[in-house]
Amino acid sequence: MAAIWVQNLLKLQNLDLEIRNLKLRMTMIPKEADAIKKQVAAIEAKVKAAKELRQNHERELKQNESDSAALAEKIRKLEQQSGLVKKNTEYRAMMDSIAMLKDAISDHETRSLELMDLMEEDAGKIRAAEASAKVESAGLREEYEELRTLYREVQLRIRELEKQRPDLRNGVDSEVLPRYEQILAKNSGIPLVAVEDDKCGQCHLRLTPQTLNNARGGAVTFCDNCMHIIYMD
Repeated sequence: MAAIWVQNLLKLQNLDLEIRNLKLRMTMIPKEADAIKKQVAAIEAKVKAAKELRQNHERELKQNESDSAALAEKIRKLEQQSGLVKKNTEYRAMMDSIAMLKDAISDHETRSLELMDLMEEDAGKIRAAEASAKVESAGLREEYEELRTLYREVQLRIRELEKQRPDLRNGVDSEVLPRYEQILAKNSGIPLVAVEDDKCGQCHLRLTPQTLNNARGGAVTFCDNCMHIIYMD
């Protein structure tokens, strides 16, 4: 059985390591939450892009129809003017202009049909994107809420452990406590480690015979190399 000072220090260390791990978990939760937010934003961006594409096609269709109407008005005016023209050359020029305008209107009508087909496709893409987003976002939002709940639970657990710490700390040998807390504060591994095959459980380097004898005798002992606290059962 390990010495009493080791047993008491192990109790404190177990508590402190749990606190350390919980605090580390707390630092990761916000990053995970941000990653989820980005995923949700990316999903919503797909829906937005599909809607914007349809809006662009709608605007183009309206502009196309407006341009067609303007061309038709030009044809109407030219046809009115053609009745007043007496020279054949001027009349033929007007007829050529009217023909060109009619060709342009035909092109606009063809484009309008294409745009209406595209808008129908857009509507299908929007429905598909919204359906997919609904399913994916629901799962991500649920995961996000679980992270928020976990964060609160971790906070509560840390508070519970920190309340227990003073009593455990008071039970630790004053000779070893400063070194223990120094190592713990640096977050450089585990302060109190067992000797394994005559080697330090922290740095894994071989210990001197005198250090091993001290540890076997249950004395407060430090590694010759890394100065971590060592013990033997």
